[in-house]
Amino acid sequence: MRILLAVHGFPPTHYAGAERVAERIVKGLVARGHEVEVFAVENVSTPGFRVETTPEDGFIIHRLYYDVKEGDTFRNLYDYPPVGDALRQILQNRNFDLIHLISGYLIGGQVAQVASEAGLPFVITLTEYWFMCPRLNLMHPNDALCSGPESDHKCARCLFEEKRRYRLPAQVAPNLMNAFWAIAQQAHLTDTQVEAVALRRETLRKALESADLVISPSRFLIDKFTSFGFNTKQFELIRHGISTPPLNNKEPQRKSGELCLGYIGQIKAHKGVDLIIEAVLPLLDAGEKFRVELWGPDGEVPEYTERLKEMTAPYPSIHWKGRYNKEKLWDILDGFDVLIVPSRWYENSPLVILEARHAGLPVIATRLGGMAEMVHHERSGLLFTLNDAADLREQIARLVHDTELLERLRAGVPPVKQSDEELDEIFAHYERLVEQESNCLKT
Repeated sequence: MRILLAVHGFPPTHYAGAERVAERIVKGLVARGHEVEVFAVENVSTPGFRVETTPEDGFIIHRLYYDVKEGDTFRNLYDYPPVGDALRQILQNRNFDLIHLISGYLIGGQVAQVASEAGLPFVITLTEYWFMCPRLNLMHPNDALCSGPESDHKCARCLFEEKRRYRLPAQVAPNLMNAFWAIAQQAHLTDTQVEAVALRRETLRKALESADLVISPSRFLIDKFTSFGFNTKQFELIRHGISTPPLNNKEPQRKSGELCLGYIGQIKAHKGVDLIIEAVLPLLDAGEKFRVELWGPDGEVPEYTERLKEMTAPYPSIHWKGRYNKEKLWDILDGFDVLIVPSRWYENSPLVILEARHAGLPVIATRLGGMAEMVHHERSGLLFTLNDAADLREQIARLVHDTELLERLRAGVPPVKQSDEELDEIFAHYERLVEQESNCLKT
């Protein structure tokens, strides 16, 4: 089968969750003998528009370079016509059986349109909330959770408050800002932004609903989309898998007297890294013995990282480890006893939880979104209340004080789905959709 996989970024330059999902699917398909081409954005701050096509390890990749700020930036972020033109050119030169879009961020509108024009089976894998949320993660600029896109006015206000001149007043005087937005709405001062949001909503709703199959890694994500009226031909729950062999032979560090709590990910407020710091400092002040390792690039939000580093400077038990190479992931996890995932947003299926499970590690996670589906409280890990550092502190203290708890939780960590199992499920749908398309062409 010849498959085109589209995604907003691809390793090694881009290595977040969606990109890793795409890479895993591509490598799995290639290993099974299928022809795969990747259509991926490489850079959105490059003048002009160009496509670089290069052979990789068993597949071809088309990397896009353009400047998203040329013209209507807001629309270009989800529906940039040159992206569609580039994809049409690729389809003219190849006979593909199917198009698979991962996430939809940046390119979803155009990929869906071109797939429909070509009459090809079209699959979307959701990894976050891009099709309903212009900010991707259903979070307000102040890092508070958003319940969802109840109205275009609500989303327009959220986008306004991303701007510095509105952000601080919204945080300091919310009631005053409520009055301001009510007046602005009545005076039609926000009409242009509201219309832009409405166009985005309709464009991406049609894009998602044009898919023959929409794959979600969590039940929560499906429920969120259906609760806001997204009607697709078929939603399918397919849990992510992991391709690296499990590492279940490590004895807990707790037996040697020092527990290691680990974090791997972005050092950003929506990931809740500050909650870890707020939770552990009082315990360390009280003389508790454990160490904390924080892994992740610390230059993305310098002011946030520097504030946390200043808070932790007097504590030698807290180690800022910085960026890591993916080849070292399993060695890093092997040094942990527990992984902490304190996210403030509706995570769907964090790969790091699967990787921790693969390494036999219990996880302490926020009782929210897909995290609550993946961590079974008191059995394979511990859950704590959103934004509640005191509750997180209590769960950590339990591990410090209860000598049997770590071993009990480790024993409860379930086996993780292998990537081949995940690909079996995905490819079965590929075959079904291609066969349906073939039958339609015959009739």
